Amino acid sequence: MVNYRVEDIRSVALVGHEVAGKTSLADALLFKGKAVDRRGCVDEGTSVSDSDDEEKKQKYSIDSSLLHLDYQGKRIYLIDCPGKPDFVGQALGGLNAVDTALIVISAPAGIQVNTRRMFSEAGRRGLARGFVINRLDSDNIHFEDLLKHIQETFGKGCVLFNAPVNVGPHLSGVVSVLNPPDKAEGVPVDLLAARSQLIDAIVESDETLMEKYLLEGTVGSEELSAALPKALAAGTLIPIFCCASKKDKDIGVQELLDAIAKYFPSPKQAPKHKATKGTGDKTEQEEVEAIDTGEFVGQVFKTLSDKFVGHMSFFRVYSGKVDGEHPIVNQRTGKSSRSGGLLLMQGKTQKPVHDAIPGDLVAVAKIEDLGIGDTLGTTNHAPRLPKPSYPNPMFGLAVEPKARGDEQKISGSLHKISDEDPTFKVTRDTQTHEMVMTA
Repeated sequence: MVNYRVEDIRSVALVGHEVAGKTSLADALLFKGKAVDRRGCVDEGTSVSDSDDEEKKQKYSIDSSLLHLDYQGKRIYLIDCPGKPDFVGQALGGLNAVDTALIVISAPAGIQVNTRRMFSEAGRRGLARGFVINRLDSDNIHFEDLLKHIQETFGKGCVLFNAPVNVGPHLSGVVSVLNPPDKAEGVPVDLLAARSQLIDAIVESDETLMEKYLLEGTVGSEELSAALPKALAAGTLIPIFCCASKKDKDIGVQELLDAIAKYFPSPKQAPKHKATKGTGDKTEQEEVEAIDTGEFVGQVFKTLSDKFVGHMSFFRVYSGKVDGEHPIVNQRTGKSSRSGGLLLMQGKTQKPVHDAIPGDLVAVAKIEDLGIGDTLGTTNHAPRLPKPSYPNPMFGLAVEPKARGDEQKISGSLHKISDEDPTFKVTRDTQTHEMVMTA
């Protein structure tokens, strides 16, 4: 049985450009949260997130990976998303399932193409957003210039939540901007000025707090802490966290994990999702409440064809409670299927769970007709969530088998890929009769 409340759930997608250190950060968070006994490492092929053989070989993420940990009484879900533009469908699927997007930036590389794209896509979905400046222990880092570039590119709401000490190979820690120390040597910014920017971003989401700040010129740390989740959900605050998530250092990771548990919005604090109920003239819009006593509504955000388990469907619960004993109804087809049980995922490993509440991210196996974007319920009359949109594939190639008779095998494999990635399509050209894949 679930031993936490809806208010205790946090869901975070780690997104950004390739080689920014998202997977290393995910492994570090799992280890700090004691979800794993041994710290995973991409270079050593032991990452919990990058578990596919091809990912281990290439040393970068190809597929999104669902992870979880329990920390300070909170259930935290992480989706580690690929940074290569080729796999943007997996990253967008991850954004569709969470309440917060953490855009990871490599300190030496700075803002890149997918940094901008993921920030924009997260904003379109109404997600809370934050930045993680990673790899601050590298050479040739111009921290103040990078911070200025982030603020100029993404807006005044982007403010430091903590600041690094001794940027570069001698990086020794981070200090809080909300509660700065009396003395801080080796910090590349003015902490008092940074704190003022942080306060401005927080109080902007709360009229009462802003009025007090304008009248008295100050707001207590406890009041600011209490208002932080609201400011994050409203988008007035886009905090910037500093870290280095290498296996031998993990500087700033503990502070990031503390902030996720304490300040990131829960499903109840995130913007409500709208759904359609009824058909024809009786169609009406309604808000889906993140309460476990409501009608069950879930949505598939990822599918996977596992050679051992078969077809797996990952979904988020938006309302109500679901267990593995009752049939799940696909609102697109009207078909009812028994799930065989709910699965809690940790990369490629899984364990059965009895039930799930709003905000939970779980999987079911061997329900073949579930696709990405399908709304789930327990009856045919459940509210239907809008299907997420994905970019249209632009580049096409004709595919033909080397040997006669293998066309069916190729077609089956390609259709499995298209089921898992909405940005990949397989069609047959009506004039040439060729099989064409577009991505």
